Amino acid sequence: MNSVATPLPFTARRPPVLPKGPAYCAETLYAQVFEDILERRFGEGLSEEALIRAYGAGRSQVRRVMTRLVRQQVILARPNQRARVAEPDAEQIRQTLQARRLAETSVIELVCARAGGPAFEPLRALVARERQYAEAGRQSTATRLGGEFHLELARLAGNVPLAHFLGGLVPLTGLALAQHSAQAEDWRVREALVAAVENGNAELGVEWLTEYLDRLAVLQWS
Repeated sequence: MNSVATPLPFTARRPPVLPKGPAYCAETLYAQVFEDILERRFGEGLSEEALIRAYGAGRSQVRRVMTRLVRQQVILARPNQRARVAEPDAEQIRQTLQARRLAETSVIELVCARAGGPAFEPLRALVARERQYAEAGRQSTATRLGGEFHLELARLAGNVPLAHFLGGLVPLTGLALAQHSAQAEDWRVREALVAAVENGNAELGVEWLTEYLDRLAVLQWS
């Protein structure tokens, strides 16, 4: 990804987060910051002080969010400088998609094999929200929700290390996707994937996943 956003003074486009407990604030703040990253609103980089001022959040919440974004390789920390948004190149994206294919194939197989079957309503709710925002033209929110779908599916698999591994791949994919506009109906793939795993059809689920990741792989990554 060679294109760089024009550095502009950053102003949050949303009102400050209303405190409802530390975990709530950090999770909500993360969603807001991640979406603003997808919209390239951090041309001058990110710092704790800047995020505190922009979102009206507490330092502990901001620090947790920045630590999470660094762990996910969405932002790159630099000593004595503002963190900057990562710019994954074509090879890094290729390797990320390859790793996702291997990991998420196992996720689908594990979910389909779980005795009694997990509850799929959270997945359906995420697909519905993704569709809503995509159709409203809120692509950054739709992209974030699409990523949350894959992370929720990984959690349903019941394998913590596997879910943790995907937690470092899915957000990076979303960051790469931000440079493409042809994502408006990605929710359809996830809707079909839910139906497949709900019916215990791992083979069909893997087919839908493979089709989706293959389509991402052939996009023109700069």
